[in-house]
Amino acid sequence: MYDEWVSITENKKVNEKYYKLTFRSKKLSKKVRPGQFMQMMIQPALDPFLRRPFSYYRVHGDKIEVLYEILGRGTGLLSQKQKGERLKIVGPLGRAFTPKVKKKKRVLVAGGVGVPPLIYLAETYAMDYLLIGTKSKAEVMPRKELANVKAKVLYSTNDGSYGKKGYVSVLLEEVIKKEGAENLFIQTCGPNVMMQAVMDTAVREGIEGEASIDKPMACGVGVCLGCMVKTPTGWVPSCTQGPVFRFDEIECI
Repeated sequence: MYDEWVSITENKKVNEKYYKLTFRSKKLSKKVRPGQFMQMMIQPALDPFLRRPFSYYRVHGDKIEVLYEILGRGTGLLSQKQKGERLKIVGPLGRAFTPKVKKKKRVLVAGGVGVPPLIYLAETYAMDYLLIGTKSKAEVMPRKELANVKAKVLYSTNDGSYGKKGYVSVLLEEVIKKEGAENLFIQTCGPNVMMQAVMDTAVREGIEGEASIDKPMACGVGVCLGCMVKTPTGWVPSCTQGPVFRFDEIECI
């Protein structure tokens, strides 16, 4: 774990939903694994006071990319940052996704803020399916952003303007029917309601898997206890014990 100042090399909009921030750091890129995250001080001021958590989206050498959407004041300010401006970042943090699963086909189920870490995962290891749910075609990722994904990419949109109409769970049900539940391993990240639906389906079908749980994180190192997750053995901080948990480690999302 390192804490250092970095300079922005690029900060641009990639579609109607996402922005992509790029910077370089030998330390923050060291031994990063898909599913880990960073805590970012967006500006050295009391407003916003707390750092914001962001998933690693892509790492090439010392080049780091962060894919984000505007969800509040912090990310709104971040979207206005220009090349050359500086950010203070601590990372890499947290527990990553399991890299390899023997004799199972891997299905990644993504939505919203869960898209970046799963694209990173699908670029790093061989996958079978990457299922992405969005509200409409305007939020669909540009093809060049998925050029290195090692998986079959399927989309669902709430309004039916691209891919399958409906929630991403519709795609998951189709994959289960096609491949057989006994042959699958699921890894998911996105809105809590979406992940709960995915986990409920997995439990019903007897499918093992993992979920990266997105909780408000002020510190990222288990001190503030603002990101607690309920497990069968009690409450634990998502930032240090997760954010990736096995389905059987979670009582509810």
